[in-house]
Amino acid sequence: GFVDQTGGALICSQDPALNRITRYVAQMPASDFRGETLYLRLHRGESQRIVTPFFVPGLQPLDRFECRVGLGVQRILSEMEGIRCEVTIFVPQDEMCELRDIRITNLSDQPLTVDAVPVVEYSHFDSLKQFTNADWVPQTMQSRAVETEMGRVLLQYAFMMRDLRVNYFTSNLPSTSYETDRKQFLGANEYGGWGHPLSLDAPQLGNHEALRGDNLAVLLIPLGEIQPGETRRLVTQLGQAACLEEALPQIRKNCTPEAVDAALQALASFWEDYLSHQQVRTPDADFDRMLNIHNPRQCFITQNWSRDLSLYQLGYGTRGIGYRDSNQDVMAVFASIPDQGKDLLRRLLAVQKRDGSAMHQFNPLSLVASEGDSLERADRPHYYSDDALWSVLAVTAYLKETGDLGFLDERISYYEKDAAGQPLENGTVHDHLRRALAFTRGDVGAHGLPLLGFADWNDTVNLPRGAESLFTANLYGRALMEMIALCDWLGDTEEAQQLRLDYAAMRQRVESAGWDGAWYRRYYDPDGAPLGSHLNAHGQIYVNAQSWAVLSG
Repeated sequence: GFVDQTGGALICSQDPALNRITRYVAQMPASDFRGETLYLRLHRGESQRIVTPFFVPGLQPLDRFECRVGLGVQRILSEMEGIRCEVTIFVPQDEMCELRDIRITNLSDQPLTVDAVPVVEYSHFDSLKQFTNADWVPQTMQSRAVETEMGRVLLQYAFMMRDLRVNYFTSNLPSTSYETDRKQFLGANEYGGWGHPLSLDAPQLGNHEALRGDNLAVLLIPLGEIQPGETRRLVTQLGQAACLEEALPQIRKNCTPEAVDAALQALASFWEDYLSHQQVRTPDADFDRMLNIHNPRQCFITQNWSRDLSLYQLGYGTRGIGYRDSNQDVMAVFASIPDQGKDLLRRLLAVQKRDGSAMHQFNPLSLVASEGDSLERADRPHYYSDDALWSVLAVTAYLKETGDLGFLDERISYYEKDAAGQPLENGTVHDHLRRALAFTRGDVGAHGLPLLGFADWNDTVNLPRGAESLFTANLYGRALMEMIALCDWLGDTEEAQQLRLDYAAMRQRVESAGWDGAWYRRYYDPDGAPLGSHLNAHGQIYVNAQSWAVLSG
C-alpha cells in the first residue's frame, strides 16, 4: 500500500479492492485521521498532555517536522514538548506485515514519563462494500485480544474470513490495556474526536473486544520514565495471516530492534540490486538522479500497482489495472526484475479474447475483466483498438532483454469462459501475439485503416462506429516490425514474409490516406472526414500522428 505525509496508511494484502486492511479515505481533508496514527501521552507531575507527532489528527503546532520518502521506506521525524519522535515505516521484503520502528528521545533537561498509543482503523476486506452498506458490514467486523508468549496480539477479521484472513496488530513492548471499538476509544458515544480521544484521559483503555461495529486496534504502551538524552524504541507490527498460529513465527521474527535493522538492510539491498542494472552519469546531477533513482523507482511502483491503487485511482475495484497501461509499465522493468515482469505478462495475456482483441481493464487477483468506459455508451464499440497490440511490444521487449524464447511456447488461456468458469480455449504466447495482429489486420474501415473502436491511446476521442485511427495503424506497424524481427531471429522465413506483406499494405494506406500535405492526419470520422487536418478549424495537427509515424517507419 502507501503511507502519506501524516503517517496515515492504506494497507492491503495482494489486492486493494478485495483484501483491504486499513480504512483510508483519500477524499477527506488532509487534517483527518486516515488508517493509522500514533498518540503520545506525556506525564508531568499530576498533569498529562496528549500530543500527535504526525501533526494529524491533533493539529498541535510542532517545533520540527520532516517527512522523508525513500525507496520502500518512509521516515517521519517531529519534535514537540521537549521530545523527538522518529518513526520509520516499511514492509519487509517478501513479508506480509507493516513495521513501524518508533524512537522517542527526551530532548529536555528533566525526566519525562511517556505512554505510546499506536492506532489502526480497519476496513471491511471488500473495500467498496465498506462504503455501500452501513448496516451489514459493521455486523461482520470482529476483534479479539489474545495473550501469547510474544505478548498481547489484537486480532481482527470479518466473520466469514475468520479462518482465512486474520489481521493482527502487536508490539515488541508490553501493553497495559487495549481498545478495539471505535465508539469506546473516541468516547462520549463517538462524539469524542480523533484530535483528542476521550478514552486517553483515563489511566487505561477500556479493553473492549468489538464483536461488531467499527473496529480499531489500539495499544497503550508505557515507555516509562525517559531520562534527558535517552531514547526508547518501540516496534509495532500490522499484518495478515490465515490464523494466529501462522502469524506467530513472523511476529517472533520481527519482535526485536535488531531484527528490524536487519529487515531494513535487506530492503536496502533489494533496491541496491534493482537500481544497479542501469546507472548513468552525465554532466547534470539532477538528470542522473532522475535516471538512476526516481524513474526506476516509479517504474517499479507502476509495475506493481499499475493504475490500480494510488491517490487518484483509489483501488475500490471499479477499475482494476489497465491492459495497455500495464503492458507499457512492464516494459520498463525487464532489465531489473524480469521474473516479476513475466508474471505480469501472463496475467495480461489471460484477459486477451479469442478474436485477438483485449479486455480493457481487469482485477489482478481475480482476473475478472471488463471493457471499461466503453460500456457507458451503448452506441459505441466496446473495445479499444490499441489494447492488444501493446502485448506484442511488451512480449518482444521481454524476449530481447532476457533471451527467454521458451516463453513463446508457454500456453495461456484466452479470456472467454464456459458456464462452469473454465476457459474455452488456450494458446501459446506466440499464438496470442499472432491473434492480436490478425485482429487489427481484419478490423479496418473505409480507407483500409484500423477502426477506432471506442477509442485508441487517446481515451477521449469516442466517435461512432466506422471511425478510423491513424495512431492504431502506426502502433500496428510498430508491432509488425517487432514481430518481423522476432520471426527473422527464429528463422521462420514464411511468417516473416507474410508479416512484411502486411506491413507494406498498411504502410501504403497510411501514406495515401494519412498524409495531409505537410503532416499526418489523426483520424477519419464515420463519414470519411479527416481529423488532424488543415481542413479542420481546430486540432489541425496531433502530436501522436507525427511521432508514431516515425516510430512505425
